[in-house]
Amino acid sequence: MSRPVSADRRLMLAAALGLAGSLGLTGIVAAWLARPPAPASPVVVSALTPRPLVLPAAWLVRPGAAEAAHERIDLAIPWTELTGTVLPGLMRVTATRAPETEAPLSPARRYARFLTAEAQPTAGGLMRRRFRAGTPFEGEDLYLAEGEGSRFAARCTTGRAPEPDAACLSEIRVGSLALRLRFSAERLPAWSAGLAGLERVFGPDP
Repeated sequence: MSRPVSADRRLMLAAALGLAGSLGLTGIVAAWLARPPAPASPVVVSALTPRPLVLPAAWLVRPGAAEAAHERIDLAIPWTELTGTVLPGLMRVTATRAPETEAPLSPARRYARFLTAEAQPTAGGLMRRRFRAGTPFEGEDLYLAEGEGSRFAARCTTGRAPEPDAACLSEIRVGSLALRLRFSAERLPAWSAGLAGLERVFGPDP
């Protein structure tokens, strides 16, 4: 005849079984949380351009507002994805509709009265021009591509920038969009690859 199990032993057995179950459930939950998140679906922006823009959700600074955006979208695009090369950091892009006006003056002409006569070639084929002391752009340099910078130009802070990843400002037009770009001065040599990537993303052709 089997001996009766004491109440204390029954309680200990129940506690052990409960602990084992709890640990097993914890392991399942931990494994589920450790799974890489499913990639978010691309976001379609249709109000800014003649053809809808299909953009990775991870690029959008405010994903929820981008689908209904009528005035602008703000993006943070990894240089690696933009250029297809191993370049760290992000390019910050604000896209708006380009104004329907005549072509503006080239950057070299627009800033001519603020610049010194000095011109220095730099990596990537850009020409560096310095702003004169006492002008609104003191403490910045102007970088121009292909002569007067009609294709690409950027103003970059020369000293310590509060945000090094946004030390340079460039404004370009791609198709029907005006793009305002912020990026690190270290990415200046990659301007051509960056511009080609932007034209691929925002250009009028699919």
